Amino acid sequence: MRIIWSKRANYTFYNIQNYLEYFWSSLIAQKFIKDVLQVLSLLEVNPMLGKYNTNLKCREIVISRHITLYYQTEKDYIELISFYNNRQKPINRIDL
Repeated sequence: MRIIWSKRANYTFYNIQNYLEYFWSSLIAQKFIKDVLQVLSLLEVNPMLGKYNTNLKCREIVISRHITLYYQTEKDYIELISFYNNRQKPINRIDL
């Protein structure tokens, strides 16, 4: 299955990566990238792997303890909606 990155997913991914490099270290940022790539390869094989969130009407999967990926599945592709730092205020449908 193809994976399509939305503009918001792209923005939030690089925002989190830059935050990790600036405030933590480049090793932590590289681990984040590695974890994302690993989860994306799992999603390509099994798109229903993430839990369905009825409030947001999309699927979510935990990348790390602090980062969640929101995505939706279509017939022949997976669209990444947003990466979310769980330490922020709670997410709602408008934020996606």
